[in-house]
Order: sequence, then C-alpha cells, then structure tokens
Amino acid sequence: MHNKIDPKWKERIARHGYGINIATALEEDLEEYIETKIYKYIYKNFTDYTLRSLFQEEFKGFTIKDFRKIRSVTRAKLYTHLLQRGVYVAIHSNRYPLYKVLYNVLIEEEPHEWTDKEIIGALKEVSPIITVAL
Repeated sequence: MHNKIDPKWKERIARHGYGINIATALEEDLEEYIETKIYKYIYKNFTDYTLRSLFQEEFKGFTIKDFRKIRSVTRAKLYTHLLQRGVYVAIHSNRYPLYKVLYNVLIEEEPHEWTDKEIIGALKEVSPIITVAL
C-alpha cells in the first residue's frame, strides 16, 4: 500500500466519495468515476468479498446502458481489476459483452463459488490473481 495519495487522486476520491449522479453524469464523468474507484481499491488493497461488496455498493443504480456508455478500454480495466482481485467475473464474448458481464456482477445476490476450471481460465486472463479467498 502506498504511504501518500497523489493530490490529484485525493481530490477525485473526495469528489466521488458518495457516488455519482448517473442521471446527469457525462461519459467523461463515468470514466473518471471508474478510474477513481479502481485507484482507491488498489490503494486500500481491497480484494475478494470486500471488493465485490464495494463494487455493488458504489455502482448501485448503474444499468446495462450506463456500463455500455463507458469506453471499452475502461470497461476492460474494471473487468480485469475485479477478476485479478478475486471477484468472479464471467468470460466475455461477442454474445456476452463486457457491459453485460459487469452489470451481472453488480446485480448478483450471492458471491459466485469459483470452480477449478474458472480459476484456471481466470489465470489465463490475468496473472497473478491477488486473493485470499481462492
């Protein structure tokens, strides 16, 4: 964990501390919101169930349309971040795009129980996986 937060990030974290108004947010605001959350999650070293709970709380109210508005690169960063830190995120494809995958993590009621096959698949996507739960 870092000792000091960069002033740029500190200001962003403060601005987005209580979420974002999705109804009025521009695409750039959504991008900044996601980048800020990823930074905070890394800084605080959140993983597994805690990270999943934070994601669901801090993105509550997001719809499939909201995730679709976000640039694909930023969606991929969020996907990779969650997966690398022990949150199960399904494999995406042309039929099951990233915006739907992220939305489904948001609305799932119970944490997914990883199978050995899913862990192996995740390790092909990202490595190392930073987790204490698997």
